[in-house]
Amino acid sequence: MALDDLELNIGGQSFKGVYVAVVVSFASTIAGGIWTASEFFSRLEAQEAAVEAAGVTASTLQARFEDLRESQTEALQGYQVTIANMQQSLEDNDVASLQGKLAELGTNLEAIMEAQKELLDLRDRVAAVEKSNAEAVLRVDNRLESLKDTNERLKRIQKEIDDIWLGLDSIANPLG
Repeated sequence: MALDDLELNIGGQSFKGVYVAVVVSFASTIAGGIWTASEFFSRLEAQEAAVEAAGVTASTLQARFEDLRESQTEALQGYQVTIANMQQSLEDNDVASLQGKLAELGTNLEAIMEAQKELLDLRDRVAAVEKSNAEAVLRVDNRLESLKDTNERLKRIQKEIDDIWLGLDSIANPLG
């Protein structure tokens, strides 16, 4: 059955299938266009709202940056005053005379470094003694364990010998 042969009857009016297909095709195309336009405009509205929000954020950031610039300028002026005070304080404390004291401290530091080297040598010696002591303790522990095992064996052997003598006594004197 072909589309030309199909007929639709609506309210006494008869429509051919081809016309119905063409009308449905146009109607769906128009509906798709309307939907696409609607979607496009809703996206434009969303973008417009995003641009407005970005503008508000930019204004807020600009105000904050202005506040920051002002506070940095004030801080910089405060630092300049502090540096001037420090320079004056250095001049007042006669920093130049500190050179002799620094030389004396350097000499003391060298003596401390020599003493530290000696202490490091002593530390190494103590570590070696501790190591050999630990090895000796392990050897003694092993010897003690070995002696315990030997003692246990001797006790078993003595018990076996006693049992053998008891057995020999009972064989020699069965009635006794």
